[in-house]
Amino acid sequence: MGSAEDEFTPLSQLKYGIGNCKVRVRISRLWESFNPKNDISFGLDSLLIDDQGKTMQARVDPDDIDLFEDQLVEGKVYALSDFTVDVMREDYMCCSNKWTMYFKRQTVVKEIQGDIDSIPLHSFEFVKFKDLRSRCDDKSLLTDVLGHIVYVGELQEVSKKSRHIEICNASIRDLRGRNLSVTLYGDIACGFAEDMLEKGLESSVVAVFAGMRVESTHSVCSTTCSKYYLDLDIPEVQEFSESLRIQQANPAPEKSRAQKLAESWRTIEQIKSLDPEEYDEDTMFLCRVSLLDIDCTSGWCYAGCEFCQKSMGRNPRKYRCIRCGPVKRPVQMYKLKAKVQDATGTMDLMIFCDVAEKLVGVSAEELVDEIEDDDDWYTLPEEIEDLLGSTHTFQVFDKYGHGSFSVNSIMDHVSPPVAAAAAATQSKEEPDLEDSVSLTPTTTQCKEGPVPEGSAPAEEARSKSARLQKPNKRLRGDDWIN
Repeated sequence: MGSAEDEFTPLSQLKYGIGNCKVRVRISRLWESFNPKNDISFGLDSLLIDDQGKTMQARVDPDDIDLFEDQLVEGKVYALSDFTVDVMREDYMCCSNKWTMYFKRQTVVKEIQGDIDSIPLHSFEFVKFKDLRSRCDDKSLLTDVLGHIVYVGELQEVSKKSRHIEICNASIRDLRGRNLSVTLYGDIACGFAEDMLEKGLESSVVAVFAGMRVESTHSVCSTTCSKYYLDLDIPEVQEFSESLRIQQANPAPEKSRAQKLAESWRTIEQIKSLDPEEYDEDTMFLCRVSLLDIDCTSGWCYAGCEFCQKSMGRNPRKYRCIRCGPVKRPVQMYKLKAKVQDATGTMDLMIFCDVAEKLVGVSAEELVDEIEDDDDWYTLPEEIEDLLGSTHTFQVFDKYGHGSFSVNSIMDHVSPPVAAAAAATQSKEEPDLEDSVSLTPTTTQCKEGPVPEGSAPAEEARSKSARLQKPNKRLRGDDWIN
């Protein structure tokens, strides 16, 4: 609550049910939210900022827009009173404040013209490109991104369900070299295309796209809440522009594919110690490992969509993929939860679908046709069991940034650089993660030579192999993957 000396209540102190208070805020953004398919209005929305830099989203109901649309101007500062505060809406929020302000017919709006420089003009909650994967298909909180414009396509008009809409595609790049596709629709597409044409496509422009919806880890699109800003005068853009100028003045030499492969080698110990903040879902690592075991607790295959390979769920007979819609039939696909090892340790790797089929040599469909009883779903077929003990070079990646790696491809034709492998074999010191060559795994990861029959080591090895190859079993249950 505001005190006698300070009649304004900070946005951070507003909560459900609060009354008889007044706030001093700037309208940073103002837009009308509506359904573009039928032009039904949801209300007049705004992003408010106070003297402390705190933000809150506010809404005027559709029936009251005529009362306030002439009183509210983007960029101006107002004293607001007699409003209500409620929980944030479930969809299309532009800030993370858990409360939303609602204008009512009795709400008083009074413009403040003096001493307003203390309130910022803009506020953004920028998300790094590598963190966009956590927001895919999530409409609850819209996303702000920042990047250097590297591509602008021509403005196009397309037809969508008996209506015409303008589209402009663009691409922005962050300081780590990651590209993000940006798709703009309607008025924002027209304005952006016109502004970029005026600046010139060869100019170096840093863009802010606010209120965007994340479509995938590599793409965002505009909503009726979206705004764009070019070379905006805020600290984040200034810092980005300065770093970009330094990069452009000192370009890093282009690496060959062979160099990139050589630098991607890691041992299991090094992979397990990687910081997810230092890589994204596209970062690939090479490792040479031996297959110890394949866990069959949840089976070795699943019924998936023939188009996107996503699980069809617990009832595949519906023949409907939640992503692709109706399909002819689900297809049996591999889902191998493998335990692998090298000279530095062990780890789990998931091997799915086509990659697993290349490894096994036959399709999962063929092996499923040979199943005679329920236990076979949780017992390794001979074709898979024969792989235990074999050594392979896998290219692995961490799709969700949680430290759970999957195999992207099998690259047995690629060998560790000899000099680096020898250095790794001779040294027991902790590897330097800054030296990509010293990260090469040792050649001792390959299968050991034969042990004389009947010797104690041979019997121990045979016993251990039998334990590793015996799969876990359980009654068939929910063994589908997402």
